[in-house]
Amino acid sequence: MTANGQAVAVSPADQIRDRLDDPKVAASLNNLLDHADLLAVLVTGLDGFVRRGDAITDSLSSAVNDFKGAATAGALPGAEALKGVDLQGLAQSLATLSNSLVGATPAINTLLASRLTDPQAVEVLAALGQALVDGKAAATADPGGPKGLFGLWKVTKDPDVVRGLGFMIQVARAFGRQVGQ
Repeated sequence: MTANGQAVAVSPADQIRDRLDDPKVAASLNNLLDHADLLAVLVTGLDGFVRRGDAITDSLSSAVNDFKGAATAGALPGAEALKGVDLQGLAQSLATLSNSLVGATPAINTLLASRLTDPQAVEVLAALGQALVDGKAAATADPGGPKGLFGLWKVTKDPDVVRGLGFMIQVARAFGRQVGQ
């Protein structure tokens, strides 16, 4: 910086003023000021956590040792099966899963708010799943299926087929009404 033709050292205050001229910095500072109450709570919580870090660490160590002692004493049923668990792999899987869940949260919220989780819808989906498995087995046993139009017409005499087609037609009508809205 120059003043009256002479070089002047840039003071820290000048550096701050220059940074405040940046719109991104100003917007970030405004955002921080808007959430000052939340930041105060977070800082207080972190301060308490750091101050009690030794006590928390001792407590966790004690809990792990108690768990190990109970597991070796046979007090926990099934604890022997946990010894073979790859904790590092489990932690990585949980991290991957949590990242995926964060991205999928809007879709999951939409599904949970929809009628898809309604008990009646769940029963229909369970019946559909069983029908898909049974249908796959039947198609594997009789890969040819009905032949031609006459074969299809003959299959419509089966009451199960008529019920299934009737259900599909009603679903198509209801879906058509939904799409039309």
